[in-house]
Amino acid sequence: MERSIFGIGLFIGAVAVRYGYDCGCGTAELLAINDSDLYHKKLVRFYKRIGFKAVHEVTGSTLRDWDHMLVWGGIGTRMEANVDELLVKWCRRFKSQN
Repeated sequence: MERSIFGIGLFIGAVAVRYGYDCGCGTAELLAINDSDLYHKKLVRFYKRIGFKAVHEVTGSTLRDWDHMLVWGGIGTRMEANVDELLVKWCRRFKSQN
């Protein structure tokens, strides 16, 4: 992680995914917040590269979105990933090289 371009944020995310795995969670969920079109597109692309898939666009225009907005605190793209698949894909990044 010393030379990682992702920094501490990705490490904290990895710890959260591992904690979810240890607690028996099968799915990781997040909201790629939509603060601006440019950054939202970059954020969605980043999470897709990590292994997440878009499952719902939260726009605030339907009653269904209200639940998402209350839980996630805004509008954006709801995304999910399989915890086992994330761990298999990224575990080598977080293992000690010693």
